Amino acid sequence: MQNLRGVALGLFVLFQITTAHTQRVDHRFNNWFTYFGQYKLHPHWGLHVDGQFRANDNVKQINQSLLRIGGQYYLNPSTTLTLGYAYINTYSQSADAYFTEHRIWQQFMHTHPVGAPVSMTHRFRFENRFVERISQNQDPGWATGQRFRYFNRTIFNLTNHKETRVRPYLALQNEFFLNIASPDINSNAFDQNRFLVAFGVQHAGLTRLEIGYLNQFLNPPGNADVMNHVLHFSILQVLDFAPLQ
Repeated sequence: MQNLRGVALGLFVLFQITTAHTQRVDHRFNNWFTYFGQYKLHPHWGLHVDGQFRANDNVKQINQSLLRIGGQYYLNPSTTLTLGYAYINTYSQSADAYFTEHRIWQQFMHTHPVGAPVSMTHRFRFENRFVERISQNQDPGWATGQRFRYFNRTIFNLTNHKETRVRPYLALQNEFFLNIASPDINSNAFDQNRFLVAFGVQHAGLTRLEIGYLNQFLNPPGNADVMNHVLHFSILQVLDFAPLQ
């Protein structure tokens, strides 16, 4: 229990530090709908797919859509390496237009137990970004840069009965983003932080349905930061199609 308290305290402190970054914060309300799929096709190879749609508070406009795919290599059942591509379409309020982003991303992910019935996932992701320029103050073309992301997610199972097909749980996660050599995209080293608390149910050990509150703190170029208060819906699937050895 001391380890769990330490993890929760660390995430809370990180969240408070990032949200206290500045006094000028623009608060907004959003709804995010996400799907994450992990498909194991071979004992050592698999496919990652996710689609995300991020809408404004009344779900009348999609502010961002994201489609991501990647090839996975399983070092062992709990550790994966992934190389993939992402396509992102984002609405810019200042330009009143959508712009495109392409990403090449590399990832290391590891899940381990932290005392029953709790598990923790660590994810390290590096992104090569190619962002379309649409501002009148910029030459047309593409801005390039890199970004590092660290994601920590802890699952607190609310039942110990493994034979139960529908198992409720609580998810606590945090992810921070750091820009690396990205002056044309965002000259700030700290890019953003995402903190999520969600309630979920896991069905048959394969599919998770979640609803929760996500706080996204953004540090864009300029004088004002942005805090998005997000109602977050997600579906997560882990499906094993690998032939038996």
